[in-house]
Amino acid sequence: MNELIRLIRLTSGEEILVGIKDMNEKQTVVTDPVILIPEPGGTGRISFMPYLSYCEMDELVIKEEHIMFICEPEAGLQTKYEDMIKGKIKLIEPTQAEIFT
Repeated sequence: MNELIRLIRLTSGEEILVGIKDMNEKQTVVTDPVILIPEPGGTGRISFMPYLSYCEMDELVIKEEHIMFICEPEAGLQTKYEDMIKGKIKLIEPTQAEIFT
């Protein structure tokens, strides 16, 4: 994998695991974003869920003013993310509900 894998904490409080495609002083371009969801009950387990799963995207541009910090994830978390991206682990996506307008 060519991209750096990083954990980003957004100003909304969400933590997303991403591949960093490009960074500059105004924005960060990421690929394959997944949101981290801690399991209830303090088990220490974390689940992945596609970030903005209702959107079609190849990359996501995040303005720097919406980023609190970027850090390197611990090795086990990074390995699970890489396995998911390579297709070794499949995300279970909920069935698509119809949207009525």
